[in-house]
Amino acid sequence: MTAFTAEMKFAGDGPALGFRIDMDSNDAFESKDSDHRPTKEGFASVNEGAMHACGHDAHVAIGLAVAEILAGMKDQLKGSIRFIFQPAEEGLRGARPMVFAGVTKGLDHIVGMHVGFQAGKKGLLVCGTKGFLASTKWDVTINGKGAHAGAAPQEGCNALLAGAVAAINLHAITRHSDGVTRINVGKMVAGEGRNVIPPKALLVMETRGVTSELNDYMVEESGRIIKAACDMYNCTYSIEVTGGSQSGESSQEMIDIVYEAAQDIPHYTNVIKMSDLGGGEDYAHMMSEVQKAGGIGTYMQVGVSIAAGHHNNRFDLDEDDLLPATEIMSYIMYKVLKK
Repeated sequence: MTAFTAEMKFAGDGPALGFRIDMDSNDAFESKDSDHRPTKEGFASVNEGAMHACGHDAHVAIGLAVAEILAGMKDQLKGSIRFIFQPAEEGLRGARPMVFAGVTKGLDHIVGMHVGFQAGKKGLLVCGTKGFLASTKWDVTINGKGAHAGAAPQEGCNALLAGAVAAINLHAITRHSDGVTRINVGKMVAGEGRNVIPPKALLVMETRGVTSELNDYMVEESGRIIKAACDMYNCTYSIEVTGGSQSGESSQEMIDIVYEAAQDIPHYTNVIKMSDLGGGEDYAHMMSEVQKAGGIGTYMQVGVSIAAGHHNNRFDLDEDDLLPATEIMSYIMYKVLKK
């Protein structure tokens, strides 16, 4: 993974503001249809199986433009701004290691944003977000013992069956009265041949919870079930944590700053103070860490016109909408950092 930060310091004491910009693509094959504008105009992905189907390339463009604008008005600002260019948001794999490396330390404010989603048309702006689901991503490797399925099946330990029993029962975890939980085994790979007792299996799975505590409950129950399934078939297992994030909610004080800024940007005719995401975004991990240290933060959704939904292989957006997006982001930074 590639990540980098850039810090701009201004004369005079003032707040330390962070601006998180995710920049990864999706595992998707971009449409080659002639009526798909990127294909028609020659700027579709040149990397087969990877495309910007979520707008993170637009985030990078906005982030770089905001940096240029603020650099040109540095005499009007105080404190500092840290541009946090984050990889691997897809799969919730980028924020946690960046937080561990210290990118949120010392920040008083943090802002994250996304084009589209619940602001999937121009003129719409969501100032704050709640309902980030905490999540943990696991790769579970189950090790059994191969044997001849006809001549000596009793000598084998069937990792495929252990994995299948685990997958079925993971989806049967009792839900919690404190709030929403989710679980999904998205992929299972097992076995070697028709007449071989399967010696190995891999489960690719995730848990989610509307709070970090509820996700912890799902993680604990998942571990118990995987162990029990492997014990049934005399298999061993190992778990690799491949990603995850905390839950989170935007700070009211930061929402108010964004809302006030939006009143001065005529483009935004429909301004919503708060929305419920109901999904995962590992920016919540960064925001929660800043909030735990006494700071404030928000996650904005900025209106753009899109041709197809996020993660769709025909995703495209109207670049003209990036101009007001850059304007509102620059103005928010100015309001926080102005002398």
